[in-house]
Amino acid sequence: MPLPVPNLDDRRFDDLVAEAKARLINHLPELTQISPGDPLHSFVDLFAWLTETILYRANLIPERQRRIILNLLQIPVRAARPAKGVVSVDAGPGSVLLSPLLIDGSQLRANKQTLTAVGELQPTNLTLQVLIKKKLGTADLEAMGLTLQDLHEQFGLRKGEIPSPFQPYRFDLNMETLRLTQSMDNSFYLACIAPRQLENKLDQLRNQLAGIILNIGVAPADDLPGEAIDRQKLKPRKLIWDLVSTGEEGEVIFLPLDVLADSSSGGRQTGVVRLRLPKNPDLFQAFDPGDPMFNGVGDRPPELADEVEAGRVAFWLRLRCDEHPELQLGYLGLNAVDVIAQGFKQDLVVGIGTGQPDQVVVLPDQHIDAATIRLDVEENGAWVRWQRVDFLGGQDSDARIYRLDPQSGYVYFGNGTYGRRPPSGNRIRIAAYLFGGGSEGNLPGGTIKEIVDGSSRHKVRHEWPLRGGRDAETVEEAEKRIPQFLTHRNRAVSMQDFKIITEANPVNPVSRAEVLAGFLPGASIRAVRENVPGVISVFVIPPADPALGQTPKPSQGLLKDVFGYLLNRILVGTELYVLSPEYVPIAVSVKVQVLDVETEQQTLLDVQQAIVEYLWPLPPGGARGEGWPFGIPNNTVRANELTTLIARVAGVREVTTISLFQRSKKGWRRLQDNETISLEKYQLPELLGVRVETGTGLPELPEGIGLMEGQSPASSRGIPVPVIRDIC
Repeated sequence: MPLPVPNLDDRRFDDLVAEAKARLINHLPELTQISPGDPLHSFVDLFAWLTETILYRANLIPERQRRIILNLLQIPVRAARPAKGVVSVDAGPGSVLLSPLLIDGSQLRANKQTLTAVGELQPTNLTLQVLIKKKLGTADLEAMGLTLQDLHEQFGLRKGEIPSPFQPYRFDLNMETLRLTQSMDNSFYLACIAPRQLENKLDQLRNQLAGIILNIGVAPADDLPGEAIDRQKLKPRKLIWDLVSTGEEGEVIFLPLDVLADSSSGGRQTGVVRLRLPKNPDLFQAFDPGDPMFNGVGDRPPELADEVEAGRVAFWLRLRCDEHPELQLGYLGLNAVDVIAQGFKQDLVVGIGTGQPDQVVVLPDQHIDAATIRLDVEENGAWVRWQRVDFLGGQDSDARIYRLDPQSGYVYFGNGTYGRRPPSGNRIRIAAYLFGGGSEGNLPGGTIKEIVDGSSRHKVRHEWPLRGGRDAETVEEAEKRIPQFLTHRNRAVSMQDFKIITEANPVNPVSRAEVLAGFLPGASIRAVRENVPGVISVFVIPPADPALGQTPKPSQGLLKDVFGYLLNRILVGTELYVLSPEYVPIAVSVKVQVLDVETEQQTLLDVQQAIVEYLWPLPPGGARGEGWPFGIPNNTVRANELTTLIARVAGVREVTTISLFQRSKKGWRRLQDNETISLEKYQLPELLGVRVETGTGLPELPEGIGLMEGQSPASSRGIPVPVIRDIC
């Protein structure tokens, strides 16, 4: 148990005044006759205030000593981490000419928060619509009074050709997740639309757009990139971007676009994809046939609902992913640039060399991003780059080095024995650095509204929130890590060491870490080997609150960060893997009887939440409230357990029936009575659907999560044909 840190003197102003008056009365009894307004009392208050300030400084000594202890143990106080995201910058709608580039390092502002653009951007005046060809089932056609035979005859298909009916579906880019689960061809279609002012100047606009670099912001729908043991899925995804055009005979062709950079790692994290458009403007097509019946037939893009906008399409793009045919994204946006919630300064003279040992220079900012600082010292009229080191001791006397305290912004130079002194009278310059960070940079959409010293022709459009900002650690918080640090000496030896170090890593937050010794992942699940000497596999889960269909899964960035952090702390000969658990998709349907009909809906919601929390991989999941068990033999999900859980929910009189469903390659399967879902050591349940109803009888599969085994899809793979809602 840690010993409490005492306050050296806990007296306050009132205590000091009372003590001074008591002492005066003892030494000078005649002062008892002095009235409260006498100047003597003002002197008492003054000296009490001076004494209190001295006590305040004295009480700072323990904090100074704690900082010294942290430095001796090499436990640095964690720096603030900046939030990151994307912001779109559009050009004015009135001109076909390209606007000036937004250069790397440009400053943006959101109220008092300063942000920095990472990378350059060529703004355009295009707007974006994202559509899919949403497949229709037999029931949908029957509701419209149509059959497949009607569509076969309507589109004049030949014998043997099967129509695949669809309707165009347009996503609301700011309100809903972009999903390909209902797409018939696993493709997003991106319509890049010119402004209304340029409706009659499309050819001129296309000539300007030909050959430019188009920036598209991408954000994931969730943190679901590392959803399997297979190491191949931990690599960045490859998104396939095509320009939809026509060939010499009028047929639809897809021209692959060069991806110059992708900071989103294939949509696994928020970032920007930079695409090179073709230099030939004749390849840009609008695909407006005039007759809506033929919009989207075959490989043609789907129909835009607004006929006016359909006539202003500059070109169409197609986005798909072979690795994840049912790709889900949270956001797509044109004219995007990466932004980081930090300020940026460059070419700043911060001091003059004194030639004295141990010179200290104070930078104008605090919370410096140490990885970005570039410091130069003037020598013989030229700037010479000096290198940042963690420790000055043990360095060569001529080494051009310095040490930075990023929290305070102090720069320490050598003493001539360890590290060179800056020459007397020579200037010290900061070539560049980023500063700031913290949770205040986690900005919701619509917060960033202006470019500092930006062109009036540019308009900022902030639609996706900035995330990931974290405040700097206080000394008290760092001190709490000392006992944990001394337990393993920052070296992972035992399985408990791996768990403690991973969950306490300062790089990327982890809510749960589980360790399997001897577990060797292979190219597939079947290739997994166990009890391999020297192999350690660490499974990590990020923080998240219980919610249906939102099971927390580690992102590729989290897996890489934890791996890099552990790699420097393992013993020689250890083969390390940092992995995501494999999640087994399940669903639950239950029918109950309630005690009070007036509170029936609330009771049903409580039952659903109880099921979600019980199957959650983090606390309060599982029977012990520590998260669903992991890494143990005979780990099963049983309907009887859930029945007992549901019966304990307030308002439930009786659990009538309950069914468990498990998803396979063929679809969802209802488990038989007393049948359980068995989980391997590396598996956890993923609850995708819950259906809670009152009544009796066999409950159905929850809606919206897929088809049962043996149930054929509504449409077969054939020739895509649009279904017109209203026929004139």
